[in-house]
Amino acid sequence: MKPVPGRQMQALATWPFDQRRQIDFVLTDIDDTLTSEGALLPEVLAAINDLRSVGIRVIAVTGRPTYWAMPLLKLCRFDAVIAENGASAFWHDVQGRMQSWFYADASTRKQHRAALEEFIPVLQRRFPDLPVADDAPQRVGDLAFDIGENVQPRSADGVTAIVEFIAAHGFYATASSIHAHASLAHFSKQVASQQVLESVFGIVDADACKRCLFIGDSGNDAAMFAHYPYTVGVANISKHLVRLDVAPAYVTQQACGAGFVEAARAVLTAHGIPEHRNISAQ
Repeated sequence: MKPVPGRQMQALATWPFDQRRQIDFVLTDIDDTLTSEGALLPEVLAAINDLRSVGIRVIAVTGRPTYWAMPLLKLCRFDAVIAENGASAFWHDVQGRMQSWFYADASTRKQHRAALEEFIPVLQRRFPDLPVADDAPQRVGDLAFDIGENVQPRSADGVTAIVEFIAAHGFYATASSIHAHASLAHFSKQVASQQVLESVFGIVDADACKRCLFIGDSGNDAAMFAHYPYTVGVANISKHLVRLDVAPAYVTQQACGAGFVEAARAVLTAHGIPEHRNISAQ
């Protein structure tokens, strides 16, 4: 594993309380951060509700497809969902009506989709055992390939080879814990988060860096870990540090969804909520 420059991860328990008390936005990845073996467990949904019950907004920032974002927004009670690593975003306005933003108009997205579809056989000739992700039909900006969701997870070197091949053919490329992504536009979780925080919630970036916590687990979270001072990696991030130039500031003891709950509790206790009190049930 290569050394991670910039900062070294510290145990979550060492995060100072005065910094935790500043947090009123939690931005979070979904796969292998909120989910455990693909499932959203009840305790994770309870933690989201607990955060929102004390006025902390929760924004999902995911590589998952655009047409998953709309049901996630409602069912999980997120304050906003940024999908496809920044290709689209959804939120509710003050009247409760769902609003959306896309990286490009419908005609441009259609052209990009055609080019991505043409690239599939090229990529699969080089990697014959690389399937297109099951959620591909729900995407509007990128194309995802399964590197660990419904197949045996690939090695770090194997993922790197796929990402480098995609990039060598003129596409932007990134990888999460389960998918390798190809796109014709440069999507960034950090850029999209900054845009949504400012345009939807009125939080300029300088303030966001004092008020936001990001929680994630893999390579496509790299820009978030590098940009925000307050970041937490769930324990399973250890498998992906090789693809990060900057590590998260803190790391949980627990992996996946249990790690998210651990991070949420760290914020809630600093806001005066006892560790084992489930306020959303009251």
